[in-house]
Amino acid sequence: MRPIFAVCLLLSPFFTQQQLPDAKELLKQSGEAFMKYRSYQYELELEVDIMMGGNPIHTEATSSVAVITPDKMRVEARGQTGGGTTVVSDGEYTWTFVPLRMQYTRKSAMRSTQATFGNAAVGNPLDPSRTPGPCKTLREESVEIDGKKYSCWVVETTVDRVAQNGGAEITNFVKTMWVDKDLKLNRQITVSGMLQGPQVPGSVEMKEKMVIRALKLDLDLPDSLFRFTPPADAREVPDVAGLSPTPDLAGKAAPPLRVTSLAGETFDLGSLKGKTVLLDFWATWCSPCRKEMPTLEKIHQEFKGQGLVVLGLNVGEGREAVEKFLKTTKVGYPVALIRDNDVLPFQVTSLPTYIVIDRDGKVVAYQIGSEGESALRDALAKGGLKANAPK
Repeated sequence: MRPIFAVCLLLSPFFTQQQLPDAKELLKQSGEAFMKYRSYQYELELEVDIMMGGNPIHTEATSSVAVITPDKMRVEARGQTGGGTTVVSDGEYTWTFVPLRMQYTRKSAMRSTQATFGNAAVGNPLDPSRTPGPCKTLREESVEIDGKKYSCWVVETTVDRVAQNGGAEITNFVKTMWVDKDLKLNRQITVSGMLQGPQVPGSVEMKEKMVIRALKLDLDLPDSLFRFTPPADAREVPDVAGLSPTPDLAGKAAPPLRVTSLAGETFDLGSLKGKTVLLDFWATWCSPCRKEMPTLEKIHQEFKGQGLVVLGLNVGEGREAVEKFLKTTKVGYPVALIRDNDVLPFQVTSLPTYIVIDRDGKVVAYQIGSEGESALRDALAKGGLKANAPK
């Protein structure tokens, strides 16, 4: 019996490894599970450690998150120094409010979750399925949160470079997720890598840890939670303390983009020089996007003879959902599907976002949110098209 026992001991790590779920399939199941929840609420604890010029910096923050899918959100972020930011979306508008400055913005647009948390590499902290590269399942491990242990699969992705909004990037990027075995949702996330970019002094070593606490799913959240009434002494501004600036892409060459439309036609920005291009980043669940589509179709029909190419770029949705929507909202311009990561070179953080590219391939106009037909015509005029008055 002893030889058999010894062989079993030698093989036990092999059998343990074989029992680990395939990471790709696990994350697919996670995405499907996440989409089924109609609402959720949680507290997010964030710790950030960076090494800048040999000096270590440690910061902490907490956020209260409440969401009714797909378009209602309230995030109240609080930093360790007492500052904070509130972001509220009611399905029609998104408000960003900074109490210390008593300033707020209001956009007819839906702000993305990853933009709200300021980390395009992490995405929605609760959803494990959106990862920037191939993954592997490392082990099974329990984490203790709120005095309770949760059994998790530990999944890791490693990528050489991950683009960030604002032209920055993270190199040697490693993202590790503790995925709840029962709920298929994240309980904890760590991220590490070297951050570099136009606004970063040299290379900055960074480490982040996120813990999701007080998680509640499929609960009845009151509509009042997703309303925002600014204080009487607060002031509306175009941008609050650099939190929602319009990206400075004007005059620069448009980032590379190659897409295939739902009809099977390929469009490459590099080969569209000589034409004016209007990019519309949108989603079926975005009310401001839907409301402006008839205007886009009107502009498409009016200006296509002058060389205008309108591209509808649906962000992060499946083909079936988009095609079903387009059966009831018919448009003549091409529509293509793109992933969340595809929007990073264009610094898109909210939907809809409109970008006009002139005949030389340069960005000449960048508009966040729906501002009406006149605003779109003014943007097209910068691309060399005659700005007729709205009819």
